[in-house]
Amino acid sequence: MPLTHPPIPTIPSPPPPAHLKVLCFGDSLTAGYSMFGLYFYPYATHLQAVLQAAFPATTIQTTVEGMSGAQVRGQYTGRLHRACRLAAAGAEPFDWVVVLGGTNDLGWGAGAEEVFGALGMGKGEGGYLSSGVIILYASIAISLISFRAMVLTEATEEVWNIALATGANVLALTVPEAAVRDASLVRRRDTLNALIEEHVAEGFYHMDLCHAVPYFGMEERKREAVWDDGLHLKAEGYKMMGDAIGAHLAELLPSLESMKNRKAAKVNDAGNEI
Repeated sequence: MPLTHPPIPTIPSPPPPAHLKVLCFGDSLTAGYSMFGLYFYPYATHLQAVLQAAFPATTIQTTVEGMSGAQVRGQYTGRLHRACRLAAAGAEPFDWVVVLGGTNDLGWGAGAEEVFGALGMGKGEGGYLSSGVIILYASIAISLISFRAMVLTEATEEVWNIALATGANVLALTVPEAAVRDASLVRRRDTLNALIEEHVAEGFYHMDLCHAVPYFGMEERKREAVWDDGLHLKAEGYKMMGDAIGAHLAELLPSLESMKNRKAAKVNDAGNEI
């Protein structure tokens, strides 16, 4: 007589969220800066399209808060506070805050741990301007660079923690490559990206944007279609960026909804036992 096994129970997938509000926060790469500021192609447009395709029944809203030339140290916390307050005032706080920062800090010579300290936590580290970075920045339109950023104040609150304190999840992006092969810049960027990827906190997630949209690891013809001035992207590049971030979020959301449902069930069970 053949052995019979009980059927394996199927676990239903959690329903997608009814509403999803995402803040894309950062510098010129978040704003979609291109062609010396003549055009802007925010990656958020493509991020939203990817999420909408993955969750057609969900109402998805994206907000872009990108500032050209902005540095994490001194030019992020106030802007993020304002964005979160405005969202909360409309009774629709952000579910996700996608944070990209560090390109300008590193370009002006900041140390990796110094930038990480302003993003999340860590002690300050000295830095310096390298000739290769100066050449790259000098070759880009002056409007890109806010010289006021040379006089910096340390962030009194870490950027990620501001977002997490509102109840939002944070998706931190690693800093992408640039055309300059400056040894100091590469070392500091790689160190900062490693710190971002190693950071652990409830509600905190990361994505390796540096790997998803490479500069040197890209075939030359494709690089010409994707990259603009060696620091910023063309429309195709920002589409590539938004597609990658959207796909990453789409993978995270089902597991997070399932986790949220389990937590809610535990709370209900505990309440029923009282």
